[in-house]
Amino acid sequence: MTEINAQLHAIVADTNLPLVEIEAGGISGRHIEFSHRSLAAESAPESQQFLVASITKSIVATLALQLVAQGRFGLSERITNWLPELPRPTFRKITIRHLLTHTCGLPDQLPGNLKLRAAQADLAEYLVQIAENGTDYTPGADCRYSSMGYLLLGEMMSRCIGQPLPALLHSQIFAPAGMQSMLGIPTDRIDLLQATVPCVLPAWQTNGTDWDWNSSYWRTLGAPWGGLFASAEDLGRFCRLMLRGGTNDSGQRVLASAAIDALLQEQTQDLFDLPESVWRKRPWGYGWRFAWHEHTASFGDLVPRTAMGHWGATGTMFWLDPIKQIYAVILTATPFEQSRIALQRMSNAVTAALSNAA
Repeated sequence: MTEINAQLHAIVADTNLPLVEIEAGGISGRHIEFSHRSLAAESAPESQQFLVASITKSIVATLALQLVAQGRFGLSERITNWLPELPRPTFRKITIRHLLTHTCGLPDQLPGNLKLRAAQADLAEYLVQIAENGTDYTPGADCRYSSMGYLLLGEMMSRCIGQPLPALLHSQIFAPAGMQSMLGIPTDRIDLLQATVPCVLPAWQTNGTDWDWNSSYWRTLGAPWGGLFASAEDLGRFCRLMLRGGTNDSGQRVLASAAIDALLQEQTQDLFDLPESVWRKRPWGYGWRFAWHEHTASFGDLVPRTAMGHWGATGTMFWLDPIKQIYAVILTATPFEQSRIALQRMSNAVTAALSNAA
């Protein structure tokens, strides 16, 4: 793998990324590990727990399908069955399936998002604001990316099982998969903040706020739409878990294979009211997005069309292809709008290397 390492180093040098961690491979033994830390990033902790932002959604969606496989709830159930405080005329049509496929009618972020962060609001206050704000369109009639839909999904699962979402993720996925990942830093372990990788902040967070990506507020909030901390090694372990149909590296079953099948199948075309032009161009599984090659947030030019994954605003990306049985995890701490081109170029190089090794 000397050639691929040289290629990745050249991309990093060309794009001036201070910190990069890559874990890629396949379940047949192909493996790529890459790490880069510039002089500017030497003060970053040795621990490689990155704030991976919206990659969180794929993990939360995986938990949801695992609970479906356990008979805890069904995807056609209305969200108001679990969150009765939501105004019924507005929210009654939203199903759990709508939340998972970004067709729920809720916005990505609330109009008062910055005020909520400035007030260091907890997730309960976000829920109140969702109820007051209502929906932007009829559920199922369009597909618009929705972080707030994942807040409702996380709250619904927490109430269904009677456990906080971080604890559910730990017991159902992270611990049995051998992952050190966590949704938010536990408030009783605030010392762990020092062991997480700090982010390069985007322009809209650089005004001396106390709620930015590096703040104790945001890092302990545990946002179901973007608060996950994980290493490239952990996410690689998770990708292999998915590719093996739910068994971990030791051969123990963690996830139901039927749940994984549903997660990684195209699901939006079965929504009756969704226009064909939408699901044909922007297909989703449950919380896992297909490779949209012409989209600015693509996974790269060479990733197979059967690949699925997610990206994160903090400069992260992961994808896996259940057909070719390969995966890639690429983590930076540089905002996606600045690291996007580098991420896609690195993904291209990794895809080519994995294909050559097949």
